[in-house]
Amino acid sequence: MAKITKDTTKDYIYEDENAKKNPFWFQVMINGKRVTRRGFKTRGEAKKARAVLIADLSKDIYIEPNKMPFGVYFDTWLSARANIAHSTRKMYESYFRTHIDPLIGDVPLSKLTVTHIDKLIASLREKELGDEMVKRIYATVNASLNAAEKKDLVAKNVASKIEKPTVERKERLVWDIDTVREFFQATKDESRYWIAAYLAVMTGMRQGEILAIRWSDIDLEKGIIQVRRNLIKNLTIFSGLKTEKSRRTITISQQVIAILEEQKQKNELEKQNPKVDYQDNNLVVCSSRGTPATATKVIHAWKTMQTKHKPANAPTITFHDLRHTHASIMLKQGVHPKVISERLGHSTITITLDTYSHLLPNMQEEAAEALEYTIGMQF
Repeated sequence: MAKITKDTTKDYIYEDENAKKNPFWFQVMINGKRVTRRGFKTRGEAKKARAVLIADLSKDIYIEPNKMPFGVYFDTWLSARANIAHSTRKMYESYFRTHIDPLIGDVPLSKLTVTHIDKLIASLREKELGDEMVKRIYATVNASLNAAEKKDLVAKNVASKIEKPTVERKERLVWDIDTVREFFQATKDESRYWIAAYLAVMTGMRQGEILAIRWSDIDLEKGIIQVRRNLIKNLTIFSGLKTEKSRRTITISQQVIAILEEQKQKNELEKQNPKVDYQDNNLVVCSSRGTPATATKVIHAWKTMQTKHKPANAPTITFHDLRHTHASIMLKQGVHPKVISERLGHSTITITLDTYSHLLPNMQEEAAEALEYTIGMQF
């Protein structure tokens, strides 16, 4: 069992006044060596970490940083992240289990090198993963090692020394106004989940947000939808939204109001069906029993409708592309990017501009022609 000097059982938490953020830290003596842990946001957080460390020492389950496998560290780091969404945590766990652990999970944290990270990236490329996926997996490893460096578990984050994977920007597939009009007129009442696709293209909401909308989130008289939560993919668990900007109010048109009023009547009729054990969750989009709709069923319905009714000259798009379609149509109609950014729930307008930058050159050309037409000078 590791030995702890008596004075380390005192509540010694220190604050680095020069640190811009996460200033709290502590030290304990283990087997005659001073072990420092830094990078805690609050004194309470540091106290908790210190108590856990001492508890581990007393149970003899503490692993010295120079011997701790990266996989053990990663699990500890992820478990301590209480402020991330359930879906994000599951994504990190999947990345680790499938791609990271087989390559570097057994490597001691202190022995990780740039070569290990390079080999990890190379293995992801060999699997022919997309650029965005490679970048996200790298970012996950990088974030975990950043935390290790801040807490003095490693001298340097080796992942920060390599050239970060880049993403080749691809043009988003979207539908034009005529395709949207033709398709949604042809498919109305084709599926109970038609309403989900319709709301995606008319509001720009994400799928999880749409499946979490309750009637109490909608004011049909004022024509607004309050976006407040998200349905975790293929689960019946609702979670809060990732950022404050994601919590937003979306104004809807008279046509959308009419469609929602019609949907509300359909839901009320299903509640009254004596043959169904209806569970009223107050959801706008739900199963025939009132339970949350799964993403799999919604996407299946979307694909089926496209197979039957998509115009031949229109590209096949994903459900998420309906959100991009919403944004692109609004941009082409001259709506200010700030308004579009707010409707989409982007954290900054920069994200909106970067995502739809491919549309801007055409818009500038159209703006120049409109200006000439408006002024109408003759020479």
